[in-house]
Amino acid sequence: MILTVVSLSAQQKNERFEKFKEMKLNFILENTEMTSEEEGIFKELFEVSENKYHNEVWVLKRKVRKSIAKEFETISSEGASKYITDYYQFEQLGMSIKHQRNQKLLKNLRPKIVLRILNQEKEFDEVMFKRIRNNNKDTRKKEKDRK
Repeated sequence: MILTVVSLSAQQKNERFEKFKEMKLNFILENTEMTSEEEGIFKELFEVSENKYHNEVWVLKRKVRKSIAKEFETISSEGASKYITDYYQFEQLGMSIKHQRNQKLLKNLRPKIVLRILNQEKEFDEVMFKRIRNNNKDTRKKEKDRK
């Protein structure tokens, strides 16, 4: 029974990631003019790098953040120092994954297209942050109205 619950939870998280990844890919493709060949190259590199970033950085950073949230009030100096070091290493790895992807893009696509992709990635992040912020405001307002 416990294994089934854990498996369902992991599956739901993976489905959310896949949906998010698809939204991001579509946003970039809709806002970047590429030939069909360039689009194919981009999709392949995007898929690989997003999966790598998710599995090797995002998931692990989230685990670290969750564990520190539980221990925050009682964490030792050594524990805090370890948290800071671990988090920094994940940040470095994430930047390295993105840099490697961008270098591969530059080898296969026109630099102006790569720059446009990077710009659209930033735009997508801003749109998503705004959406999350607004959802949180709406949720808080609904909770306040219920009281």
